[in-house]
Amino acid sequence: MWERVPPWFRSLFLAVGLILLMTYGAHAQTVLLTGSITDEQGGAVGGVTITVTSTISLTPVVVVSEVDGSYLIPTLVPDTYSVTFELDGFDTQQFNAVKLTERRRHVLDVVLALSSFNDRIDVVGVTPMLGGGISRDRVASTVSVVNPDALAATAVSSTANTLNQRLGSVSLEGATTNPFQSTLRFRGFTASPLLGLPQGIVVYQNGVRINESFGDTVQFDLIPQFAIDQIQLSAGASPTYGLNALGGALALRLKNGFDQNGFRGKLSLGSHDQLNGTAEFGTRLNSFALYAGTSRFKESGWRRASQSDVTQAVVDVGYREGILDAGLSYTHAKTKLNGNGAAPVELLNVDRSAVYTFPDTTRNELAFTQGRLSVALSPTWSLDATGYYRDMVRHTLNADEFELALCDSSSLPVGHPTNALCASSHLDGGLDGESLVVDVLTGALITQSEALGDGALNRTSTSADSYGGTVQTTSRAALGSHDNFLVFGASIDLADVSFGSNSEVGTMTSERSVDGSGMLAGIAGRAPDDRFNTELTTANQTLGLYFSDTFSANDRAHLTVSGRYNWTQVDIADLLGTSLNGTHVFRRFNPGIGGVYQVSDAVAVFGQYTESSRAPVAAELSCADPAEPCRVPNAFVSDPPLRQAIGRSFEGGLRGRSGERNRAFEWSVATYRTRIADDILFVASPKLIGTGFFQNAGDTQRLGFDIDFSGAVGDLGWYGSYGFVDASFESVLALPGNQEVNDAATETGEVQVTPGDRLPGIPRHSFKAGVQQEWSESWYVSLEAIVESNRIFVGDEGNDQRVLNGYGILNFYASYRLGRPVELFVRMDNLLNRQYETFGVLAEADIALKEAPGASDPRFVGPGAPRTLIAGMQFNF
Repeated sequence: MWERVPPWFRSLFLAVGLILLMTYGAHAQTVLLTGSITDEQGGAVGGVTITVTSTISLTPVVVVSEVDGSYLIPTLVPDTYSVTFELDGFDTQQFNAVKLTERRRHVLDVVLALSSFNDRIDVVGVTPMLGGGISRDRVASTVSVVNPDALAATAVSSTANTLNQRLGSVSLEGATTNPFQSTLRFRGFTASPLLGLPQGIVVYQNGVRINESFGDTVQFDLIPQFAIDQIQLSAGASPTYGLNALGGALALRLKNGFDQNGFRGKLSLGSHDQLNGTAEFGTRLNSFALYAGTSRFKESGWRRASQSDVTQAVVDVGYREGILDAGLSYTHAKTKLNGNGAAPVELLNVDRSAVYTFPDTTRNELAFTQGRLSVALSPTWSLDATGYYRDMVRHTLNADEFELALCDSSSLPVGHPTNALCASSHLDGGLDGESLVVDVLTGALITQSEALGDGALNRTSTSADSYGGTVQTTSRAALGSHDNFLVFGASIDLADVSFGSNSEVGTMTSERSVDGSGMLAGIAGRAPDDRFNTELTTANQTLGLYFSDTFSANDRAHLTVSGRYNWTQVDIADLLGTSLNGTHVFRRFNPGIGGVYQVSDAVAVFGQYTESSRAPVAAELSCADPAEPCRVPNAFVSDPPLRQAIGRSFEGGLRGRSGERNRAFEWSVATYRTRIADDILFVASPKLIGTGFFQNAGDTQRLGFDIDFSGAVGDLGWYGSYGFVDASFESVLALPGNQEVNDAATETGEVQVTPGDRLPGIPRHSFKAGVQQEWSESWYVSLEAIVESNRIFVGDEGNDQRVLNGYGILNFYASYRLGRPVELFVRMDNLLNRQYETFGVLAEADIALKEAPGASDPRFVGPGAPRTLIAGMQFNF
């Protein structure tokens, strides 16, 4: 591994390591600080964040008060400290000269007073690392934060679904209809577990990038939803977040034993045989803390053959002492998901739970280890570092139609069986006429007596080992009399991937499954180096240098300048031949500049210009030839090179908040324009559903605005979020088409795309709203609305056909507390049992449908789930 790293980067990391060794001081005798927190009426106040800093330890010690208002900080060294007590709705209390001597126990009791709502300070990150937070009021872009209370009240199992419930600029697309395989769209950009989509959102877990190395995909089933403490979604092309941050960056912070105390258990049962259980435990002993949690989700699914089984576990060990904050975490996940994809509309009109072909199974297994270290170098300088190793294995099995047929007897060589099967030209790599098909395992011709050849079991196997680290330095040193927040860092991400695929020839059954023959398809004279078989390895190297500096001219005006240099190399080795071999290098510096001006205590104006980029990955570089469409992700071929996609983004807006704790109002209005040069799109082949190729599709654009508002009146809370995005092509294109699928296609088989045509799959309008009511200390009730407008079908890039209709659904949630230890809850999604679809593609249905004889409509759609009921209980000890 180390020899693959450029010499200058090796020197940088060695220098950082020396700094860490030189700055760790001697261990001193520890003392403890304790006390109780009450309100002005004498009632205990739990959930208060207590932050302790000193002149020798910039890295703060942070704890949260218990329900009875008590707190305990046992591992401080003798010194003079600043102690801050913070809780939403109360005035922040800060004590700047708390002297702790060698006497072991010190008591500091605090009374908190209700505060004005606009006095609240939210701290957000401007880089992927956990350290380096800054007030959200000084950030020149839209940053959405989902806090622990909102996460606990959702009762959903997927991070994508959590975001979709609250943010108008977020929408979900159910190409597979499995709840863990949704495609998340944010402002028209994508984070998806599916290859074939332009991944324009980067995702981090505790500061580590978790977009998978082979296709930049995001596997939501491998993200431990139960262990997430906070979700932060930063909008716009964010240079400091690195590759793929074209439309935004999603940062997930997991729980730890310092902030989570006691045991929490959760068990629920639901519709479609759903069973969901979670157990968590957190504790602290002196300088050490432990958090451990696990969850299991199982359901049969509401569609046929759509079972899901998801097991996740997280362990985190932390250490905090003096200037040092360190930890080690481990995430494990093992999942089996069945997502049987879109089905013809005529089939769903007969049976909403029907599937076109099955099975479509994905098995994932993850082992993810991460270490973190934070050291206070001085009162104004700190250093953060993280390193990780991520081992992910994926196996897929997909039953699909297969276009093998009897060979033309006039073209058969003498002596060959007359019932031999041949591949049509668009399946065999564009050869003239047809090609004989052989069994790769034996080399013998495959005949129709052995398999009809109208079905196939397509298998893939992916093994990815990813490893790397990030080092970041943060300075809060003032420039003269002006506040200044400076962050700069370096990252390295390496990955070794092995990928293989094959297609087993079979026979399509009357139930539209496939009976395999045991014979693996190959082209005579070429196998196994052919269309149906792939075996390759890739080696990815990505290096990054980044910075962000926020200068405060005064208390109201703040200017931010940022940038990042990315260098990426992708090496591909073809193990079956030489056609896929290649080395691809991409490099670029992405800048950013923005500012915030606080017009008044309640209103601020902000704006920024930023750039980001996305380098093609191996799955795209090996599937970019329109003459040889790939079955995603089953096949790869030698192709023309792809260019990296570059995003340039403008954003501006107003935001504000006002009111008291029980009469609060917060709002934000933002408009944006992001233009992507050389956008990389997957172009669906009209010849066979599930096939296509990647290409640079000229320029695309996302133009829109967001309106967000939330508030509270007494115990009634409410929110609303509206997003408008016009996602469009901005270049003239001629994409492959088929008149049997899209009657706008030309006689030469092309669909004409002109600037302004909408991108498929992205709704222009999206609206989310909800109300929450607390009755006494026991009852909590919420009602949520999700509304999406129409979408363009994939395959109708010229916008010539009818659209996929929009929809609106209601979700209901209620909980009842039986006392502190036990809480009962119920959730009902799609309360009114609406029938709707979230995904559409145009394709030719060549398989006869016994439920809908004579079906010919080329529209395939992904149906939304019907009414779903979940009920359960939660324990807290």
